[in-house]
Amino acid sequence: MLQKAIPYYEQVQQTLKERIFNGIYEPGDRLYEVQIAREFAISRSPVREAIRALINEGLLIMDDKSQIYVYEPSLKDVYEIYECRVALESTAVTLVAQKASEDQILQLEKTLSDSASAIKKGEKEEMACLNAKFHELIIDFSDNMRLKKLVNELKSLTNYYRFLNLEGEDRPNVIYKGHFDIFQAIIERNPEKASQKLKEHTHDDLENLVNLLNHKRER
Repeated sequence: MLQKAIPYYEQVQQTLKERIFNGIYEPGDRLYEVQIAREFAISRSPVREAIRALINEGLLIMDDKSQIYVYEPSLKDVYEIYECRVALESTAVTLVAQKASEDQILQLEKTLSDSASAIKKGEKEEMACLNAKFHELIIDFSDNMRLKKLVNELKSLTNYYRFLNLEGEDRPNVIYKGHFDIFQAIIERNPEKASQKLKEHTHDDLENLVNLLNHKRER
């Protein structure tokens, strides 16, 4: 049920995004404006606006016939985005290790604690959200507005990859261990180690995601 207080297009946008992240809409699936509008009992205008926003975020694709499809990750996309992430986030975590306040360190620690709890409960969506939150806090605490803006341009696809990356052997615990190592370097005030641990963690994510995509293509 849609809520009147929030613009309809924003609610549709968020719902479609959640369905993409959770695999309800799979890569390559075609979406239909009329069908979505009928499902939510609204006009096509807010649906069109929501779709346009998701195209801008990279989660939906419009072909030359104006047909709408769910974004299908290519290896080229994945490598390019991870290259950008490594460059930007390693810079951010270096800054955080140098100047994070005690309150900021406590926020990172709380996110790790919540992540451990979500893993024990097997809450996949919560795990992905807390994974994103840990990285977003590092970007925010870097206190570099230009860096934040660049990272934000990659946000939707990065978060989509994070949901995909929960697949694989013991992935939640592997991701948690990567975050814990980064956090330890931050509290040690060791910028070089923090940067290296972030690079190792991101490379591990990339390797897992590439393996998943290759496996899906082989099926």
